[in-house]
Amino acid sequence: MEPKSLLLIARAQSLVKHLQSALDASRYVIRWAPSSSQALRLDLSPCLLILDLPASGGARSIARLKRRFDAPLLALGRKGQPGILEADGYLLRPYEVGNLAELVDATLINHATNIICVNRMCLDTEERRLQVNGSVHQLRPIACRILALLMQRPGQVIPRDELFRRVWRTTDGDNTRALDVHIAYLRQTLEADPGKPKLIVTERGLGYRLRPPA
Repeated sequence: MEPKSLLLIARAQSLVKHLQSALDASRYVIRWAPSSSQALRLDLSPCLLILDLPASGGARSIARLKRRFDAPLLALGRKGQPGILEADGYLLRPYEVGNLAELVDATLINHATNIICVNRMCLDTEERRLQVNGSVHQLRPIACRILALLMQRPGQVIPRDELFRRVWRTTDGDNTRALDVHIAYLRQTLEADPGKPKLIVTERGLGYRLRPPA
């Protein structure tokens, strides 16, 4: 999978190194421009823009960048700074670079083309990344397909044999034990208490049901 291109627009190039240290280098490559004017001259197609808002003209910079690039834009600034609410997302100073990395992940999920959203859950089925309750989780391929089916019918019981048939694309029900293994993995990943699941519920003798967070 090709890494996603991020365009960081900030006077301080040191922010690039800080952000690189917090992001998965196999998933992201960061390009840098010291100003919005220079960013507009770049021949790039980034998946996401990150703009460290200038002291003045922030709203104008955001408008120009969004006209030039077909990508969501995150703004970094201070409370009440002009233009910050025009962005697709923002982070107020002071902030931790880890929070910025989480916001990058969450914004890309929210703007992905292959997403399923239920209440406070959003799953990017292409990237296999789930955002739930403010956290982002990278899922295994089969677990992602199982969760996608559950999210498509929230609150409904999906029979075990249907899940197995649609995920593994076979009618051989002798190996449905594999389904239990992946359900257990999802619970370990997502549930506060995997032994007492509240998100993915077992309906004994029937199948599984998703209870999305309110």
